[in-house]
Amino acid sequence: MSHRQGNKTDESFTPSLLKDTSTANKLLNQLSVSSTDSTKEILSRLLSVKSIISNTCSNAQRQQETADNLKLQTFRQIGVGTCATVFEHIGTGYVLKKQNSEALSVLQEYRMHALIRDSFAKYPSLDIKLPKPMNFIAETQTDWWQVNEELFPIKYATPGNIIVSERILPLPKAIRDALVEQYVPLNLAKDKEHIKALPANQDCLARVYLGKRRQQNRQRRSPFFSLRNFNLHVDQMEELGLDVPAFTNIMADTLAFVLGSRPVAVYNEAPSFHELQKTDWETGTITKWNFERRSVHMWVLDFNRCHPISMDKKGLKQAVRAFYMNDPYYPRPGSDNPKDEAVWKQFSARYLVASKWILGDRETKLPGMFVETLILEGERRAIEKEEAQKRASGSVMQPRS
Repeated sequence: MSHRQGNKTDESFTPSLLKDTSTANKLLNQLSVSSTDSTKEILSRLLSVKSIISNTCSNAQRQQETADNLKLQTFRQIGVGTCATVFEHIGTGYVLKKQNSEALSVLQEYRMHALIRDSFAKYPSLDIKLPKPMNFIAETQTDWWQVNEELFPIKYATPGNIIVSERILPLPKAIRDALVEQYVPLNLAKDKEHIKALPANQDCLARVYLGKRRQQNRQRRSPFFSLRNFNLHVDQMEELGLDVPAFTNIMADTLAFVLGSRPVAVYNEAPSFHELQKTDWETGTITKWNFERRSVHMWVLDFNRCHPISMDKKGLKQAVRAFYMNDPYYPRPGSDNPKDEAVWKQFSARYLVASKWILGDRETKLPGMFVETLILEGERRAIEKEEAQKRASGSVMQPRS
């Protein structure tokens, strides 16, 4: 989940942003943060899907100023992992993901991202946001690296394979500060203001975990607290009064789209890096970015582990394995918690309806088989976990009487 930027110039609005901005003044009155608001009230309002909020923090202002000054548009690191490092192109709506390990091929990720995006364009009514893949820059493109190498931090200023894509803007300061106030561990409470001010915590996206609740014994104390890729568990969503069914429907539609749509082409040719400033995102040309007004959306990102699957039993098996091997974004079947079971039932029902609509004349029994297999696999995993716990408790040495 993130906030998406609005646009300043009327002629460059996309239809969705135009609709959002036309109601912005009304919504801003409802979404303004008062000194008397509790952190729960702030998060409940501002994390609602499609809410709009003004963002006037120093980082947003810096972005807005940089958008008008090409000399300031350098690359700033906003995320790092074992296989790749992500940079924002300051003052623009783009990010660069640079490969730093042979374990990940950003070229393969770019191809899968483009493939999914190409198929996604056929279903404009889906309430799903997918960043647009813009370009692939090879390590061997010496002309590009000679011009742009100095824009990277010194530590990263060496040639490498890169993919450029539309940026998912981070959550605004009002939400970041409220998350710190609400969820910082007790042992770090005295450091709240320091945590809020950390530059890395400005790069805040929330991962929506409909399939996981927090472990209560780990909430109170922790050696660190980070807002980068903040895990928003389903119990936190309930605690904040968020519309869990709305998030559940979006998640189900997304899974139905990814598994049911049939991509037909890969982008063999991408626009050059120098054309990024005038690229058509959706239906309008982005000529001016507004970093100080944003709207909340659910986004799909990170395609480095995506692979094509067949619409048969072999593909079904792969899909079930991926469902359980992935982070717990999706609800899980067979929970002892009635609330979780209700979310699963809504999710699975919505998935079947969305799959039927997406598949159209390619009617197949696979979506129903997929849900049934997920339930069976969930039962198998539950039994396996229970047996493991029994073995572990049985191996504990008991004191002599």
